[in-house]
Amino acid sequence: MDAPILVDEPPIRPRILVAGLPDMGNVAGIAVEHLVKKLEMKVFAALKGSWPPFVYHKGGRVFYRRSAFRFYKSERHLQLVVFTGDYQPHEAYALYALAESVAYFTKRLGVERFITVGAAHRGPSSLDRVFYASTDDETAKEAEDAGAIALSDEGYITGFNGLLLGIGRELNISGICLLGEIDNPEIPQPRAAGNVLRVLAKTVGIETLDVSELEEAYERIRAEMRLAEEALRFRRGLGGVPPGVV
Repeated sequence: MDAPILVDEPPIRPRILVAGLPDMGNVAGIAVEHLVKKLEMKVFAALKGSWPPFVYHKGGRVFYRRSAFRFYKSERHLQLVVFTGDYQPHEAYALYALAESVAYFTKRLGVERFITVGAAHRGPSSLDRVFYASTDDETAKEAEDAGAIALSDEGYITGFNGLLLGIGRELNISGICLLGEIDNPEIPQPRAAGNVLRVLAKTVGIETLDVSELEEAYERIRAEMRLAEEALRFRRGLGGVPPGVV
């Protein structure tokens, strides 16, 4: 993959990269988008993506919008660089190319720690927990002090959000993955994204980060799901048959 293209002056000696690409429940996508919005961050570099593998046509005209990955900086939080994009590659070679490009680029900027965010599918539960996996004891302690719980079982952190930490280890960059608990990977999970951001804010020293919008979005989604479930039960005859309907 090509090196990122600078579109603005890069930040001076940032220490921490926060990264996340769309994943289960889009926890990473929602969390990073909200972080960028609340910190009023601006794009300073970009990478061209390789999606979609088609163009759209309408009325004999061709339309095309190429995907991209973007790096953000903050005027208020100079220690932070944020990375996100429109999609997450699935092929191993594309994931490695992207992770290596991000890792080498941010290391040259001075980044010393990678923090990736994502989702942990744990089924029905309180949905309040944030899990972590880290590369070293120092980052593990910081995560636990911020309220995260260690992934106690054995398994894999797949995709970009896990692979970046592995590439970081090869470059002697410490890393941690923060995973918000979800019950359904097929629907957006703004509450889990908000939980991750609460832990992240404490970990990187952001004093105030309002996530109330994400809680409100979660309640709206739940309300819509309840209405859909009630309508389905009604159609199946569990709620009775309305007058005039056979």
